[in-house]
Amino acid sequence: MNKSEKIALIRESIHQNNYPLEYEYISYCSSSNCYSYAIGSSYVESRYEDEYIYNLGCMSNHYPAKTMKEAEEAFLADMKVLGILVRKSNFEEPVLDQEWKVAFFYEDCFIDSYDFHFARQNADMSWSHQEGIWRPVRFLGDTPEYCTDLDFVGYYILKVKK
Repeated sequence: MNKSEKIALIRESIHQNNYPLEYEYISYCSSSNCYSYAIGSSYVESRYEDEYIYNLGCMSNHYPAKTMKEAEEAFLADMKVLGILVRKSNFEEPVLDQEWKVAFFYEDCFIDSYDFHFARQNADMSWSHQEGIWRPVRFLGDTPEYCTDLDFVGYYILKVKK
């Protein structure tokens, strides 16, 4: 399957959701990684694909992001490809109807290894995240602040374009 077909399946799956999403404990993977979980995609891809679609920047051809600034640009470009509106936010800002909030983390200190992580705010205002590729979904409580040791990039409010 080519990248365009994968993106179409991701778009289709995120349009089927009612945002913000409810937290549901899952001890096995329900999505490919933290990125797919945070955006609400049910399209699951093997991490062994030649071009793993859920790598930050893969959807928008901004891969790999080598700095925190490039990582934020890659995230924003990926969301544009998916038809998701994004605005920079903060922890306190409430979400409006059909919006949800994500927390974005990034680390660029390793040579050729640019790690990222996302957590999402649930409908009840709690936070959750998928621990990694094909890993469990976990409840984080009132804040995503300690879910990873990566550097915090920011909070973003997302909304699917209708």
